[in-house]
Amino acid sequence: MGTASAVVAVTPAEEKAADEARLLTALVNVCEVPHAHWKTHPVFLALKRDGVTQFNVDFIHMTAADIDGLQHEKGGDLVPLELNFKMMLRAFLAFCHHESHKKRGGVNVLDTALPAQFKIFRNSECDPTKEIAPWGLAVSHNKGLLDWNKLIKPSARDFKPFREANNWIDHKEIFLITLEAQNLAHLVDPTYVVVNADLHKAQNNFLCKTLRDNMMPCS
Repeated sequence: MGTASAVVAVTPAEEKAADEARLLTALVNVCEVPHAHWKTHPVFLALKRDGVTQFNVDFIHMTAADIDGLQHEKGGDLVPLELNFKMMLRAFLAFCHHESHKKRGGVNVLDTALPAQFKIFRNSECDPTKEIAPWGLAVSHNKGLLDWNKLIKPSARDFKPFREANNWIDHKEIFLITLEAQNLAHLVDPTYVVVNADLHKAQNNFLCKTLRDNMMPCS
């Protein structure tokens, strides 16, 4: 009688490393970042500066506004990422959501056919003037969720980084004002009752990533 194979659990550190590898694979194979110089390439530096180091955890949750605001250091100065690189990233992000919508699942960046598929999409289907619609929105047809992304245009950049414990009172006030401006104040209201599960989940994910990127360890 055969024995059942043991299930090997992946540690958080291993999954993080794997997701970082997915992003690097996508940048090199699809976004034309030279493998020999990826550590110093403007695209990698700009994404890293914005806290985008993983594919499924970070990149896939970016917005067009996030990409448009990317910057990197050049000659000691902070400069905007070149337009052609921004357009490449926007097109690839739109492609990922387009493919995920068709397949009802995430994109496999290890698929060897992906670069050719992306080129076809970019040349024939991609419209840089259109908003990038996350595939989960297209699947759910949730009007509240669509309206929040379209009308409010949530931006993590509006939330200021927190680095000094002594400034917590001021930071908290600014944080709450920003939540109110983006129609997210209910997320910190203990009496709030969820009426739209898809919208609530999307807003929670957005705020979670924002906090992770902006709440720096205090010295």
